[in-house]
Amino acid sequence: MNKTTTFVFVLAACISATALAQTKDSADENSLITYKIKAGDTFNQFAQKYLQQPVDLNEIYKVNAIRSIDLLPVGAELNIPRHLLKQRASKATVMSLSCNAPIWQQGSSTKALAIGSVVTEGAVIEVPAECHVSLLLEDGSVIRLPSSASLKITTLRKNSLEPAPEVRLDLTKGRVELDVQKGRAKSTPFEVRTPISIMGVRGTEFRVGYSPDDQAGQVEVLGGVVQTRGRADSKASALTGGLGVPIDANGKALAIEKLLAPPQFESAVATSGNNPSFVAKLTPVQFASHYVADNANTANLTGNRSSQNLLAPELFIPRVTRQATFYQLSSVSESGLIGSERQYAFCAPATDKPKRCSAIFDAPLADEAPIAFTLSQETGGATHTLVNTQNLQAKNGRFAIQGLPIGHYKWTLSYVLPQTSDAVGNPTVIKQSGTFELIILSAHTP
Repeated sequence: MNKTTTFVFVLAACISATALAQTKDSADENSLITYKIKAGDTFNQFAQKYLQQPVDLNEIYKVNAIRSIDLLPVGAELNIPRHLLKQRASKATVMSLSCNAPIWQQGSSTKALAIGSVVTEGAVIEVPAECHVSLLLEDGSVIRLPSSASLKITTLRKNSLEPAPEVRLDLTKGRVELDVQKGRAKSTPFEVRTPISIMGVRGTEFRVGYSPDDQAGQVEVLGGVVQTRGRADSKASALTGGLGVPIDANGKALAIEKLLAPPQFESAVATSGNNPSFVAKLTPVQFASHYVADNANTANLTGNRSSQNLLAPELFIPRVTRQATFYQLSSVSESGLIGSERQYAFCAPATDKPKRCSAIFDAPLADEAPIAFTLSQETGGATHTLVNTQNLQAKNGRFAIQGLPIGHYKWTLSYVLPQTSDAVGNPTVIKQSGTFELIILSAHTP
């Protein structure tokens, strides 16, 4: 066989490869990558570009039940074992960090993290109490580590065929929140493990928790689908958005639950003083054991961020100014599942007129890159776009939107991470979005 000869893929081979793939379980499916033949492809070119060794072509023949091939037509598909492909290290970039003490990355070398720090495979990140860190992967997926989390990035690498990195995370303490890019191929693994559970995901937003003290865990899905099983379970369950499941100390997944709704703001009462603080009353949620309030001075909850557990549906809001302070509220079930989220922005202008406030947004990695930003207000069932620009500039990693009246807001921002790209030259793009209800407080707030 001439090395530059292209090959014919006969129908029988297609049928055999399909039948072979259908017999694989979910773990094996993740080890096979489908490659679609392009015009001009040759085995020699394919081996040099994608495979670790040209001799690995023999294993590809076996996997696809191919014995004698001369030409492969354009569009035919080959199943390629993942371990045969060339691989390179991928990286995660620290995109936000809130802590008064150093947060250390342990691995081949131990060093303190900072905005823009690069984290690679094998790193172990220990987050102190009252600290938060978020990491940006090369495909735009985001890993958030709240207070007191301990996480090992066991696998973080890219092969020569897939644009998204292969990711395996081991959570040994605390919680991890993930926003996985929806464009990832089904065959590209993104797995989260704890000592008692295993989660396999595609494009989705979800959270995983594990407490080594009581050896219990939780999985909460906000969007997409997560395949979840306890270590002692023989089968995984598919959790969709709005559902969660507790994992017991024996590694058994318990009954699937619907996530609780967040508490809602009802009213606020000012404390005494020239610059008063406020106590906000929240609507109690049935079956909630307590509530969680995360707060920061930016709409995307980065920068200085703190978290508190509320045993009663009341929230203390200190030091309110014209610049909004943001609170993300959630309810916690008796089984420990944290429910869906609702975000409020509280502010208090120095004068009653005009009753308008400012909101700060964080873009710490923009580095003078133009930011695409939209801000819309929803009133009376209609949406009004207040800001729509492709060339917003951040100063010191932040920008402010002034003159916002009371109301419900929806926002998006995106920018290209400077001087970054994947193996085929695609830039890394940061994309964020969110909503908040702006509440303007005063000494006369009902």
